[in-house]
Amino acid sequence: MRNSFFKVLIFILFFSTSIHIPVQAATTSPTTSNLSADAFVDMFDIDDYTAANPYIVVSGHSASITFTTDQPAKISLHNDVTTIKTKDYAQDQEITVSLLQETNTFVLTVTTESGATTTHSITIKTAAKPKHKVMPKFAETSITSPRRSHY
Repeated sequence: MRNSFFKVLIFILFFSTSIHIPVQAATTSPTTSNLSADAFVDMFDIDDYTAANPYIVVSGHSASITFTTDQPAKISLHNDVTTIKTKDYAQDQEITVSLLQETNTFVLTVTTESGATTTHSITIKTAAKPKHKVMPKFAETSITSPRRSHY
């Protein structure tokens, strides 16, 4: 009697797990493409982004700003708290800003070798900081047994 109960229980547990798998998860396959590697990289071509419309990647409380300029230029990015400047003239620009607040407004200044400057306003939003700090829980451990008596 007990063996048949366990067999039925195992049978039910084994076949009930397949019910919880979503149909999409069971039928999806990896995404493939007929494009060459160069064509795939061109999808993310930096030439499509300018100082007026840069490509911004936000990760936590930092952001990477990427764009190209028509002529070699230096860039500076500043707000009330931070000022970041590049040292060399270049056409492909990438600058990283860290320690961002929830909403940040920067002034991006592009200065060409001829001295011409243009400015653009950029707003970067990050995820809201949690209202409550989560403190890790530490398990109480000891190297020696608390019941051990000292001689």
